[in-house]
Amino acid sequence: MDIGRMVLVLLGASATFVVASSELRKLQKRKATAEKLQIIREALREAEERVVRYEERHDHILAQLCSYYMINQSLEEALSGARHAMDEALACALDLRKLHMEIIVASL
Repeated sequence: MDIGRMVLVLLGASATFVVASSELRKLQKRKATAEKLQIIREALREAEERVVRYEERHDHILAQLCSYYMINQSLEEALSGARHAMDEALACALDLRKLHMEIIVASL
């Protein structure tokens, strides 16, 4: 009977270890996912702020352009450059948003 009890104790300890190790792996995976999401959230916030700044600059240039009735060639070039920069910033923010969603879906 003593050997049977020892075997049962060893089996119980092994089962507990297996369950605990799988829970530990899940916890580590959740922690890594949370850290990734935090990094992406910060990058996304910065990208969205950059988009807002570009939009404000674009609006300012557009207002100047309208006030000069497109007489000044440098304003036209500045408006074109501002639109290009704003489009790039929007594309970056969109890519970060997609990555953010992919990580959320992958962690489920």
